[in-house]
Amino acid sequence: MKKYILILIFFNVAISNAQNYNNIVNYAGSNVPNYGVKIKTNIPFTSATQMPTINITGYNYSTSETINLTLAYYIYSGGANANDPVNYFFTHFTASSSGSYTPIINLSNENGKVVIFINDKAYFQRFTVNVYAYGILENSSWFQGWTTADEALTGTQTVEVPYQNRFKGNVYLPGGGIWNTSGNVGIGTISPDAKLTVNGTIHSKEVKVDSNIPVPDYVFANDYKLRSLQEVENYITQNSHLPEIPSAREFEKNGIQLAEMNMALLKKVEELTLYAIEQQKNTEKLTKIIEEQNTRLKVLERVKKN
Repeated sequence: MKKYILILIFFNVAISNAQNYNNIVNYAGSNVPNYGVKIKTNIPFTSATQMPTINITGYNYSTSETINLTLAYYIYSGGANANDPVNYFFTHFTASSSGSYTPIINLSNENGKVVIFINDKAYFQRFTVNVYAYGILENSSWFQGWTTADEALTGTQTVEVPYQNRFKGNVYLPGGGIWNTSGNVGIGTISPDAKLTVNGTIHSKEVKVDSNIPVPDYVFANDYKLRSLQEVENYITQNSHLPEIPSAREFEKNGIQLAEMNMALLKKVEELTLYAIEQQKNTEKLTKIIEEQNTRLKVLERVKKN
């Protein structure tokens, strides 16, 4: 009998220190709000007296999104005048969403009470507010008589609550994709072998690639040994591909490393530029020789005529 009494006492103490307050306030807006939705709580803006977990669940008709927001915060004070309410501030405030609705959420102190402000102008929105509080001097009266209003935020110590969500394990994506436990993302495949593996077409306006491969401007150095065109021709005849460029068979087997390939192609472009410059110089020399020969021929022709 004593054992049962002790269990009952423990159970009663746990209940007194931990309370679930369900459906504290319901909101059902039919028009587009002018400011947003202000949830006026009866929680006093006092330091070190509360650490509530607030759940807002419902439906946002205007964007066809479910509402499932979880909000938590703590109020603290510091400095020389820690007991002065002016020095109280929100800390460790955070929000997460397991629905698709993620509005801007503000916390504020209005007339000594905590205010939650849904900073969004959505029509036909419905939600209910539930709170869990665990024994940091909370009073059950704080979680009664809450109201909602379409009013501008006018309080002090106002903060915007940041969102934070974290996933653990494999997250499967529609279309046969995955975000796996190793942090690899697969699109069109559930077996990604890199940070991003795409089995399909990628459409992008721009792709930026960071690379440790040196840019082949060394081709323009005075001591760079440029193959002769005859050497290049001999290599192509023997291998059926350009020097330092993988063969078609290698491409089929290993794919293409974009950074490496771009630098290899840039090197070939720079070498072609050198060949073109050299060819231009040779052309200019030949042109000069031809002009000199033409001049001599004209002189000889005049001599013969005379």
